[in-house]
Amino acid sequence: MPRLNWRNFSLQILSLLMALILWVYVTNEQNPVEERTFNVPLQGRGIPEGFQVTGLPSTVSVQVQGSRSQLVTLTPGDFQAAVDLSGIARGENEPAVTVNAPPGIRVLRVLPPRVRVHADRIVEKEVPVEVTFKGQPAAGYSVQAATVDPPLVHLKGPERLVKTIGRVTASVNVQGASGAVERSVTLTGLPGEVSAFPPVVKVVVSILALPAREVPVEPRVKGTPADGYRVEEVLVEPGSVQVLAPAPVLEGVQRVSTAPLDINGASQDVVRRVSLVAPGSGIILRPREVQVTVRLSPIPENPPANTEPEEQKQD
Repeated sequence: MPRLNWRNFSLQILSLLMALILWVYVTNEQNPVEERTFNVPLQGRGIPEGFQVTGLPSTVSVQVQGSRSQLVTLTPGDFQAAVDLSGIARGENEPAVTVNAPPGIRVLRVLPPRVRVHADRIVEKEVPVEVTFKGQPAAGYSVQAATVDPPLVHLKGPERLVKTIGRVTASVNVQGASGAVERSVTLTGLPGEVSAFPPVVKVVVSILALPAREVPVEPRVKGTPADGYRVEEVLVEPGSVQVLAPAPVLEGVQRVSTAPLDINGASQDVVRRVSLVAPGSGIILRPREVQVTVRLSPIPENPPANTEPEEQKQD
């Protein structure tokens, strides 16, 4: 049996170690270990049936370590970031984020390590549709009524939101309309997490001409003429105007007044175009102004006191 030459064997082992050290050194010099951060899409997994989760971030920041040659070819899609939502309860939850990285890549840090989400039960209910109007019909016309098909819609969404909704809104533009308006309207005023079925309703708005009647015009004059003058008469042209208003409002309109006409200090007739004052909201006047004439006249001077003839005084 040949004797082992320990001297030669030791030299061989030392040479191998030196070669390994040199290989590691050269490798690290040419392909060093580096760190890099990726914004990785975040997924929620295992949401229980009948629940909705909100507040889940779209991405998380993942800091990793690996060789330069590995890192240079990586993209965010090479990682998988997820949170397990199978055990969530109603209300606030903070599940941990887990990240799977490609082989040879070390995950150093995930920000945030936990995410805050809100879980709620999905509920459904029916609510009525309320019609609102934008703009004003043509002059002399008014909105009489609106019908909706269907009058009720079905809501579905998180319980905390659905329970606070008593109605949904369908807004119809009636600007300048002088007849019936028919529109297909998308419902508005709902939170983003709540859906309505159907999302579009048919609205028919009835627009009719306002009832009208003639009423007298009552002129209003303020101030006093110049000294030595008085108001002889006040004339209005035209003396009556047409009033258009919803029937309940029109019944209470007996006359229409002008804006005050100031004659303070005047020493001759005053003739002006004066606007009329509507006696309430929703009232249309035709015409909207009239001509007011204030006739002035001098105040007669006091006649001289009676005196006897000169010859009578001598008697």
